[in-house]
Amino acid sequence: MIPQIALLDKVSDYGFPRLLSISLLFITLGVLFGFQNSYAQIIDDTQNDSQLNLELRDQNSTNNTNTIIVSNLTKNSEEPTTPIEFISKIRTLLNQTIEEYNSQNYTGAEELATSAYLDNYEYVEAPLAEKDRPLMETTEIMMREELRQMILDEVPNEELVSHIEDINNNLDRVVELLSDSSSSSS
Repeated sequence: MIPQIALLDKVSDYGFPRLLSISLLFITLGVLFGFQNSYAQIIDDTQNDSQLNLELRDQNSTNNTNTIIVSNLTKNSEEPTTPIEFISKIRTLLNQTIEEYNSQNYTGAEELATSAYLDNYEYVEAPLAEKDRPLMETTEIMMREELRQMILDEVPNEELVSHIEDINNNLDRVVELLSDSSSSSS
């Protein structure tokens, strides 16, 4: 029998995608732990909005030995919605890229650099292209091609940091351009 999942109480703040992910997690846990008829219940929705505590139980169990508590599932943080917010996220990811690279975690560094471009810069390109297509294309190549290749080539740390500083300088110009356009349209 496939485990049945029911999420109860205080779920509106967590959004449908998060609940779907949580549900899939609990279905997987239920199958792994052999629960025949399991359910998930929110047992603590912390007031500081930083975590969600959930409990998975086997309804057929007569004791608590099959209870799993999963804590510290972060609520959906505010996802970027404006180009300026995406740029802030890009900067965070680039800083994390440097940290991973310095720790010689080249795979992690490449994943972060890829995320900075694919998951974030893509949302900046269209409004930037309207203002300064050459800047948009140059920054795109610096992130999509050059940075990732530098990581794959395992260049010296200083060279990677210098390249990311150049990207950040371009992002500074992007913020100026896009801030000017948003303030002039108000």
